[in-house]
Amino acid sequence: MITKLFRFYILSSTHVALAVLSLSYLTHLYFDVSWQPALFVFVFSATVGTYNFIRYYASLGIKSSFNKPILVFSFMSVLGMGLSAIKLTSQTLLVALLLGMTSLIYVLPSNRFFLGLRYLPYLKSFIVAACWSSVVVILPLLNHQIEFDRLTWLLWLQMVFWTFATMIPFEIRDISNDSESMKTIPQSFGVRGAKIIGTLMLFGVVVLSYFLSLQCYDTIPTLIISILALVFLWKSTVHQSTYYASFWVEALPVVWLLMVVFWKWI
Repeated sequence: MITKLFRFYILSSTHVALAVLSLSYLTHLYFDVSWQPALFVFVFSATVGTYNFIRYYASLGIKSSFNKPILVFSFMSVLGMGLSAIKLTSQTLLVALLLGMTSLIYVLPSNRFFLGLRYLPYLKSFIVAACWSSVVVILPLLNHQIEFDRLTWLLWLQMVFWTFATMIPFEIRDISNDSESMKTIPQSFGVRGAKIIGTLMLFGVVVLSYFLSLQCYDTIPTLIISILALVFLWKSTVHQSTYYASFWVEALPVVWLLMVVFWKWI
């Protein structure tokens, strides 16, 4: 029973949705803005719905006993997204709509008139990183009607670097399944080359943390989580365990949030 619940937790995209919420809450903490229940429900529901659509739209031919519960859960998520959307600002909804359209175009199949974004060389990682960063940084600030400044874009860039780096273990895992036309980072630069690129990205996360922090010691949680992410990055292999990336790597944002909260508490 516990095993089935855990599999549902992973396969229903609940885990990845919590990762997104954790990064979003980091933005709230950094800018010291109040918690936004409607936005959190919207982001969680939209993440579940979008990821499940992408995952199962691309594998409709695969039968799974989890498909029906996941379908119900996804429908409930879409319903939650719709109900929470009415409490968001129009600017927030507009940007969310643009990000949603990007996600939709990302999974559209290739045809004579359109080449799905996921099949455009080198774009996959950049698209996902930009979308994640916009959701966790841009949407909270827009909904609070906070004016964007230099720090906003530095934080956005930091989240781009973080997402890009932590995607690499997933791309290494999927290197034999992804179409060669996708030209993912491991496909283009090899597994070792991808790990070096990911290392540079994590270094960028730490450097940007220095510019974003008022006190040098505030960078310590980011430094620790970046080192932890670096370990996971370099230990990732093509033949990794089932939940290595989908659970352990995906849990890093949650750990990051917990460390920041604990650091502020002490």
